[in-house]
Amino acid sequence: MPSSMDVAVEAAKNAGIPQNRIFLLEGEVEGYTTMKDLLSIGRSYGPEGQAKSFKIPLGKKNKDVCGFLSFSSGTTGLPKAVMIAHQNVIAQCLQVRQITPETHKKVLAVLPLFHITGLVHQLHLPVLLNAEIYMLPAFSMEAMLDAVSTFKIKEILLVPPILIRMVRDPIVDKYDLSHVERFSSGAAPLSAEILSLLEKKFPGTGFKQGYGMTESCSCITAHPIGKMGYEYAFRVGTIVANTEVKIIDPDTGAELGYNQPGEILARGPQVVMGYLNNSKATRETFDEEGWLHTGDVGKIDEEGFITITDRIKEMIKVKGIGVAPAELEDLLLGHPDVEDAAVLAVPDEYAGEKPKAYVVLKSARRSDDVMAIGRNLIQYVQEKKVRHKWLAEVEFTDEIPKSASGKILRRVLRDQQRNGEKKGIVVRSGKDTTRAKL
Repeated sequence: MPSSMDVAVEAAKNAGIPQNRIFLLEGEVEGYTTMKDLLSIGRSYGPEGQAKSFKIPLGKKNKDVCGFLSFSSGTTGLPKAVMIAHQNVIAQCLQVRQITPETHKKVLAVLPLFHITGLVHQLHLPVLLNAEIYMLPAFSMEAMLDAVSTFKIKEILLVPPILIRMVRDPIVDKYDLSHVERFSSGAAPLSAEILSLLEKKFPGTGFKQGYGMTESCSCITAHPIGKMGYEYAFRVGTIVANTEVKIIDPDTGAELGYNQPGEILARGPQVVMGYLNNSKATRETFDEEGWLHTGDVGKIDEEGFITITDRIKEMIKVKGIGVAPAELEDLLLGHPDVEDAAVLAVPDEYAGEKPKAYVVLKSARRSDDVMAIGRNLIQYVQEKKVRHKWLAEVEFTDEIPKSASGKILRRVLRDQQRNGEKKGIVVRSGKDTTRAKL
């Protein structure tokens, strides 16, 4: 689109894509080919000059043919090209349709279409549901809220960073959202504080979320009809149709029982083909029996609901005991001074590793005594958690780096920590503090 041309041209240049390979979906910009031009060129070849309709090669099925390449988030490592088969998209749409209210006929498309949820739930699923799609050419809170208000969209699919703004951004109060029935989320966890604020700000609404990843073509679990209330919001739903899930001990591989946390494995028709030209990563993630090793730590309860507790690679090992960053992040987000937070491991001679918190203060507190706030946050965690979960230090920062879907980019924080970049004010537990410019 014309409004995206500056970014598109620069990105294409960096990727080595020539100007004649950039096409405009709508509008006109001098020197660039539009969709209207392409259609006209195609028609000029006549009936005999048209490409033949695609057919699945002989001996292959939908599950054997790659339909899309979608890139994994790269939150803990470099993004990988995920091969998504036609079957994966079809299966996911059929799975989600079973748990979608029949009244869901208007879909707000604000998520990026390169993200698996945006691709499947905003482009493919609405076709199956015979729903209308309201797509924003570029995101802004004003444009999104205006669309929701004008078109009376009843269910809003958003990622956590936007939901946080829904409860904290004063601009929201300027719009009539009384018709909204439900909020839907995914991609990253929401804190209990934000869920509570959402329910308080929008009384009478429901909440649902899905759990999955690019490698599962979006959802492995989702909230079923009848269980889309806030009392279920801290869990990520039940297993979708035709899907198996098991929880295993990440060290022994033994299957675990109810309410026992371990690595989540999933198997079903939505699980993708693997990674493009990366057999090593494919073998590490998808085993010979077809199980997707998610790398997520979670548990399943007697109701069939799954709760995510953390990522295996992100677990902090304090004297050999696993500490989940998400648990401490959730606690910090409940503190009245904290706007955002991320927790990582820092090396410790005695314990091996200890937790460190990166904290963004609420704007009203940034001019206060930051050192005192840091000490208070360390004490706050000590009062709420057992000793091995205590923070070694707190570093104040302007923002927490996140992906487009709202996941914390821990590798970026790790790189900054390793290279001594962007050092803010640091408050250490029981030690002298160091000060640097924010």
